[in-house]
Amino acid sequence: MSGPAPGLLGQAYAGLTYSQVNLDASPVNADRYGFEYNEPIKPGFDALFNYDWTQSGAFAGSRTREHELAATLRAFSTNQSWGLPYVEGGIGYDWVRFAGARDSSFVWIAGAGVEFQATAELTVTPFVRYERAHGFADNNDFNYGVKANYWFSPKCAFTAAISRNDRQDTAGKVGINIRY
Repeated sequence: MSGPAPGLLGQAYAGLTYSQVNLDASPVNADRYGFEYNEPIKPGFDALFNYDWTQSGAFAGSRTREHELAATLRAFSTNQSWGLPYVEGGIGYDWVRFAGARDSSFVWIAGAGVEFQATAELTVTPFVRYERAHGFADNNDFNYGVKANYWFSPKCAFTAAISRNDRQDTAGKVGINIRY
């Protein structure tokens, strides 16, 4: 493939994803739909914007529905030949509704990872991410996993990820990214 560099760091792109979330110790699972927009703001810095909508399966006659909107700044280094390490920090807002009850909270975000170039078109990125929602009873969320991005054309890529959180929930994600 000829064209722009592989990977997602330093790229201007938008993406759509779907995740199946296996909720540990729960009789139901959840579906998550996401939108992501990345804009390089200068070499080594990206601004990333996310919106996720999650809905659980029906439990006790109701479903949990969650909306999360977040903005994150990523700083990454291009000085290593073996990969692109990054750190990120950001803020967001989360709305949750279950059985007529509603709750919301600001969310603080911190994370890190390394984007490795496996082939000319494929990158693999192990990551960790921490979110703290001060307004929720279960206010800490620690996620870790690995994601991959494969550019099948200069403008379009498949993306996939698997992650787990500190509550032992596991999520499998698939999607598409469009570079502009």
